[in-house]
Amino acid sequence: MKSIDEILKDDHVTKVIGKGIDGAMFNVRINYRLYNVIASNGGGWDHVSIDPINQGHAPTWDVMCVLKDICFNDDETVIEYHPAKENYVNIAENCLHLWKPQNTAIAVPPKLFV
Repeated sequence: MKSIDEILKDDHVTKVIGKGIDGAMFNVRINYRLYNVIASNGGGWDHVSIDPINQGHAPTWDVMCVLKDICFNDDETVIEYHPAKENYVNIAENCLHLWKPQNTAIAVPPKLFV
């Protein structure tokens, strides 16, 4: 994950709401739409959540790709998890997340399969 300071300097960031030791909350504008974003790197995980502001739907694949570019380096692989139903947590209905463990490589399928 890029440093929080580097993330906050990205041209898509329109407003910094708060910044702490291991993360920040801020707004981004992607394709003329606004989103709330939280980026953090504590507890052994890099994590970014994105929640559309007044849109009524989850972010698109294209929006998630821009978010990944804002918060992660080109050579990093990140995951959108779909946990077992018993582990679902849904605080914000249209919020999506990107995750990357800091001390473990993420297994990826062969490029041909993707």
